[in-house]
Amino acid sequence: MSLTLYFLRHGQTECSRNNSFCGSIDSEITPEGLEMAKAFADAYNSMDWTAIFCSPMQRTVLTAKPLCESIGIEPQLRDGLKEINYGMGRNNPRSN
Repeated sequence: MSLTLYFLRHGQTECSRNNSFCGSIDSEITPEGLEMAKAFADAYNSMDWTAIFCSPMQRTVLTAKPLCESIGIEPQLRDGLKEINYGMGRNNPRSN
């Protein structure tokens, strides 16, 4: 028996569009990010998916949603998959 894992980064957010880290900011994906998620779902929905895991952050749930709806499974949310807090910095002027 083998196990294959696929890692997918969330769709575009305002932070990623501006070349900033989202960190623990719970931002939604942009309309372009939603289109990215839909394109991924269209390209990969014919594969045999056993489970989809994502963090509970809006950007990851919204990215997983099109594929999950397409294949008829619920995403499994895991706190351990949350992005780390980058704190204050040049590319992240907001404290998170």
